[in-house]
Amino acid sequence: MSEDGSGYVFLGGVPRSGLTLLRRLLMGHPAIHCGPDTGLPTSIAMQWQNFARSLGDLHRRDFTLEDNQVRNAMAGLLTGLIGEKLKVAPKTVLVEKTSLNILAFGPLAEMFPAARFVHVVRDGRDVAASLLRRSWTGPDGRAFAHVSRPDAALQYWTDLSAIGLGAEEALGDRCLRVTYEDLVRAPKRTLTALLRFAGLDFDKAVFGEVAEGDFTALERDSLPLLLGPVVRTQIGAGKALDRHLTPQVRARLTELGYRV
Repeated sequence: MSEDGSGYVFLGGVPRSGLTLLRRLLMGHPAIHCGPDTGLPTSIAMQWQNFARSLGDLHRRDFTLEDNQVRNAMAGLLTGLIGEKLKVAPKTVLVEKTSLNILAFGPLAEMFPAARFVHVVRDGRDVAASLLRRSWTGPDGRAFAHVSRPDAALQYWTDLSAIGLGAEEALGDRCLRVTYEDLVRAPKRTLTALLRFAGLDFDKAVFGEVAEGDFTALERDSLPLLLGPVVRTQIGAGKALDRHLTPQVRARLTELGYRV
């Protein structure tokens, strides 16, 4: 991989928006490595940002390191950690699917000026319904608000989707929006557009069978859906949450093209 980020595609979006389904499909393409979430791009990009905010011009003033040198060093660190798969033919594209990459699309775009970004979007009601079936807890053992209260789950989606929309606007044609609904209703058309965006041709291998062993670092209750064919059964799963919609959530749903 070149130092400018050629060959990298960063996926991001609100958790439970379909990123793992997208991984299940992309990992079948012979030219793509799409493994589990690593969390590394977000962590390293935000650490680089924190350096700039907290240290000011210290690197340049006291260590004769210009801003671009610090940026390139952090980019090189990330490349070294996750880029090894691109050294093995025929892999030419690495897709990193940590959902919260969405928080760092901006700094990642600066670190890797040739990288591409995909914002994965899903109806916020369906996202909230999926979140409310999770049992995620914090260090204190208590369930997070966004997996235990409908209003918090919907607000969580609204806040994170706003960050995604801001990234789309800032990155322009370097960022592609893919919706969960398009992915399950028209998978070939949607994947063809995504692959073209990544510089690749469609390959029918994306619809090939996968084995349980192909998935690492995956919530186990997601496996039954991923091991079978792509289905539409989860579209509209959160319709019952309509009564919890605030004006802000309604406006975001409408902005993204969802009927309310």
